[in-house]
Amino acid sequence: MNERMRAIFATTAVWMLPSAAILTVLWLPFGFSMIGLIEEWDLLGLFAMHGTFLFTHFDGPLAAHSLRPLMPLSFAVAHLIDPDSFAGWHLLTLASLLLKGAAMTYLVARGTGSRGWGVVAAALILLYPADTMQLSFRSIHINAAIALALVGAALQVRCFDIRGSARAGAMALGASLLYLTAICIYEVALTLVALPFVIALVRHGWRPMPLLPGSRWALALPWLASVGLYLSYTAWRSASIASYQGQVTGDKQALVASAYAALPKLFTIGAARAFVGGWLDAARMTAKEYASWLYLGCAVCGVAMVVLFAIRIGRSIRTTDDEAVQRGLPLRLIVLGIALMLMGYAPYLTSPAHMAISQRTFLWTAPGAAVAWVGILMMLWRLARVPAVLVALLLLVVGLGAQLFQFHHYVELSERQRAVLRAIVENLDSKEVAQKTVLVLDGTDQVGHTWLFPGDELHYVLSYLYGRKVGPVEICRAGRMEWQRADALSRKGVCARDGTDWLFASLPSAGGPGVPPIAGQAVRRLPREQVSLISLETVGETQSEAAVVANRRHQLETGMDLIDRRYRGILAPRPPSPIAPMFRDQFVGPRYRWSFGDWWNLDVPPRGAGWREVEWVGNGLKHRSGAWKIGRSADLHFELAPRAGSYIVSGRFEHFASDAARNSIRLRMNDRLLPLAWATHLDFQAVVPPETLVRGTNNLEFESDSDDSYYGLSVFLDWVEVRPWPPQ
Repeated sequence: MNERMRAIFATTAVWMLPSAAILTVLWLPFGFSMIGLIEEWDLLGLFAMHGTFLFTHFDGPLAAHSLRPLMPLSFAVAHLIDPDSFAGWHLLTLASLLLKGAAMTYLVARGTGSRGWGVVAAALILLYPADTMQLSFRSIHINAAIALALVGAALQVRCFDIRGSARAGAMALGASLLYLTAICIYEVALTLVALPFVIALVRHGWRPMPLLPGSRWALALPWLASVGLYLSYTAWRSASIASYQGQVTGDKQALVASAYAALPKLFTIGAARAFVGGWLDAARMTAKEYASWLYLGCAVCGVAMVVLFAIRIGRSIRTTDDEAVQRGLPLRLIVLGIALMLMGYAPYLTSPAHMAISQRTFLWTAPGAAVAWVGILMMLWRLARVPAVLVALLLLVVGLGAQLFQFHHYVELSERQRAVLRAIVENLDSKEVAQKTVLVLDGTDQVGHTWLFPGDELHYVLSYLYGRKVGPVEICRAGRMEWQRADALSRKGVCARDGTDWLFASLPSAGGPGVPPIAGQAVRRLPREQVSLISLETVGETQSEAAVVANRRHQLETGMDLIDRRYRGILAPRPPSPIAPMFRDQFVGPRYRWSFGDWWNLDVPPRGAGWREVEWVGNGLKHRSGAWKIGRSADLHFELAPRAGSYIVSGRFEHFASDAARNSIRLRMNDRLLPLAWATHLDFQAVVPPETLVRGTNNLEFESDSDDSYYGLSVFLDWVEVRPWPPQ
């Protein structure tokens, strides 16, 4: 191998191998088993009804997203790669993350003069734990936008060093086109506009005008022009549409006022979570969620070896001989990285709804946070190399641990969706889907949750699976006949049989402080002959004649129609993972604890009814979840392998709609009334007599009055735990 080939191999290895190793160990336990979860299904349903479109149309199905004209592009490309499975989504996500890591390697290597620190930056940005949506397909367009923006920034930095105006100009133009594409996919890419200049500052120091020779500044004009071009487009388009962004932020005066009022949260939520809180959560997640650390340990060793190999063969890049500039390098990385990080979170200050979640709101802080953490590690390295290596290794362990658990979480949600959809498709005649209302009578008491087909999402899912627009879809949870259509107060309605007809009704009128009473919708009646009823008994099972289901399943497994291909590509049962189960929630134990979500935005659909959607409260480094109970009764179904003897139920209510609601609380376990005792005003407990609990599914019921003068709510449950008593 000649010297040139050896240099190309070394450079490629430094840029690509560490990122490829990280992605390999993340995907290996799960393969391509993850499927769409929320917005992915919406886009696929729109593709089925309108054809696959690459950009938004002013009068099309995504007109409200016209300020993101290329938003559908990533979804469409993933769909076109394989229209009958999610293989294309996996491949595009892998490609985006690989490009993200490679571009980050190059940028930090150019800034620090060390490809080794570039490799560390790539690992940090891919394992960045503050955001809980990097691996979900909901963020495929955001991953693509970040990757394009980082690659564009890398080209922009490179063009500053190229001799020859023609080559440099062509590269600058290419960089600006990539960046403009990123902005048109997701406008928050605007926050990375300073990245090429940040790298120049890192490289050359804090001098007033020395970043680039005078002739080089012209190469930055296309990059800046792409920002101006997009802003001109938004100014023109905003005047003629009600955009999604406008609906989220309100009018301009409200936008400025809300952003100013929320400015402290840039630090108490944004910086706290982005710089520290995410890593602390990752450490807790790794400590609490793993039943076995065998795979994680092997994965860390494998990635560490690849990273060390890449660092070893990576050569230094000459930046400057100025000792003062070199001494200040770590500090510049920290300061400029934090500035980039804050810029990445700042757009979300205009939306309280986005500040209440962690998904997608922290992906744009990752480049800056990675740069800042490289500065911290470099500073440690200069002081004492062993502690620096140990801290880097710790970040690798907890970062991989958190990302693996997040991947597992989304795969578990995918399996729930797959089982429900498989049962529906195996029992739904394709000839009836367009003529009748599909009614899912959900005996599993979980469908309709945000992560299991909320609102009209099941309509879009079935439209995609059958390749055409289906009729209306309604969902009723069978346990309490809860209709999964929420009113303006986020309360679910009621469904019932009236002879052979089906009735759907909203809850009684309710209001609250600042909200006048909201009248319920008129009762809706559906005759039996207009309904295709799918009755789910348990996950993946239905009330149907076995022979009919067997014939239908055989057709789906062997046929060549579109629904048959998509059944095999998406819904068919998956082979077990080659990796042994490694997470605690994969095992049923003798105790059960529920808090509507243990990690910010990684919530699991509860099995039960009578609850509003999960709400996250808190600030800084701590976030807690809970849910309001609505109506008279609500329940939670849970799996348990109980020990012999008594148990105790304990928990905490964070709020009460009224004193009457608190005083009326009753608990039942498997239909047995429990004696309720109050440890404090908010904390409760009750003894569960022996033989009450069963091996398998148990039901905990909460009964209390609701208050129609307080939004129709009752009590806000923070957490509940069922455990042996006395402790053994």
